[in-house]
Amino acid sequence: MNLISVLLPAFKSAMGEVSQLDISRSLELMGKGMLGILVVMVLIFLVIKGLNTVTGSKKKD
Repeated sequence: MNLISVLLPAFKSAMGEVSQLDISRSLELMGKGMLGILVVMVLIFLVIKGLNTVTGSKKKD
């Protein structure tokens, strides 16, 4: 027995009952969104590291 089927009775909507398929689709969509956020954060990090390398501070001799 999986967790979704255990929690399914707790999910009641104003528009009717929520099926296991609805919950699975929403979790899939949430996962894609979180992955997208992670990818954007990694890209921003890489751009910052690249700019820091190119425009690094000049050391005094």
